[in-house]
Amino acid sequence: MKRFSFLFFLSFLIIACRSKDPANASYAIPEAQVTLGGLVASRLAGVHLPDSSRLNRKSQVMAKIATLQQQAAELKEGQGLVDTEAFDHAWSAVRNEVTANIDNLSDEDIVKWVLLNDSLLKYSGEQRFAEELERMVYNTPVPEVITGKMIKSFCYTRLYDRIYVNLLGGSAMEYDHTTGGRIRLVQETKYPFDGRITFKVEMDDTRYLDLFIRIPGWCEQSSVTLKGVMYNTVAGNYTEIARKWKNGDVVEVVLGFRPDVIQKDSAAIAFTFGPLFLSYPAQPGNATGFQNEDPIKYLKLVSAPGEMPTFTFNGFPDTTLVLQPFFAGQDPALKRTTWMNTGTR
Repeated sequence: MKRFSFLFFLSFLIIACRSKDPANASYAIPEAQVTLGGLVASRLAGVHLPDSSRLNRKSQVMAKIATLQQQAAELKEGQGLVDTEAFDHAWSAVRNEVTANIDNLSDEDIVKWVLLNDSLLKYSGEQRFAEELERMVYNTPVPEVITGKMIKSFCYTRLYDRIYVNLLGGSAMEYDHTTGGRIRLVQETKYPFDGRITFKVEMDDTRYLDLFIRIPGWCEQSSVTLKGVMYNTVAGNYTEIARKWKNGDVVEVVLGFRPDVIQKDSAAIAFTFGPLFLSYPAQPGNATGFQNEDPIKYLKLVSAPGEMPTFTFNGFPDTTLVLQPFFAGQDPALKRTTWMNTGTR
């Protein structure tokens, strides 16, 4: 959604005073009715070696997140004590700090940031909060810090028969339709390794359902198709499919993946691939290079489609880096980092 929509939403909260049920709110689906699969499930069930380096990390942004939490609470209560535009800018600034410290966040930073964005997502319905939650799920420790219970809280949300798909990845949810009957939605995909996703609806009878599928802001090309009908997609928004559904209806989603560059400052960059930050084992004294050049041209995808994305990067003299997601590293003693020194200031 566009930025003005969030400001409008917050203004609406103030005008509505203590209304607890704004029109665009959604609520968690009970934990027992959500099943996690795919990469998230494998990480939750995997063997996790202790990472002693995390124990000594100092908080990077926890104090600022606490301030945002207080301001958000005041906005939701309609106290009128917080300027909505200032809150919007403050959230964006903290998000930038979280990004800049993605490989060095403390456990407290991660938990507080997830809880804040979970709350903002459910009250505002804004895609950007869901996207931030997804970034945390796929780029920070699971389940040592972000637990399965936390993920299930925002993976899907609903308001009556409006179902929001917030976290992309293999999973399923079910609930009792307001007119009776059990509805089950199954999400099958290799995401975040691949951008092809299918949603299958299972039910005993025909039911009206309003399904909202999140289209990530980083996605330049996307499509959502049901029975040959293509629905409008906008990056950074939800695609709505409002119709009477039958058992076995299948929605096909295709999201265009491509590597991208994030600039930390004038001297450091990182690569992303969809929602994933690409990382490599940190080594002291890495060479610098590619000043004033496009770093993407040094990046090459060497993994097969649908497998864990693996890139090589040969932008440094006499050095080739192998880039993979954070969770690719099995040795907790081998610290991974996303950032590369470009050698410029």
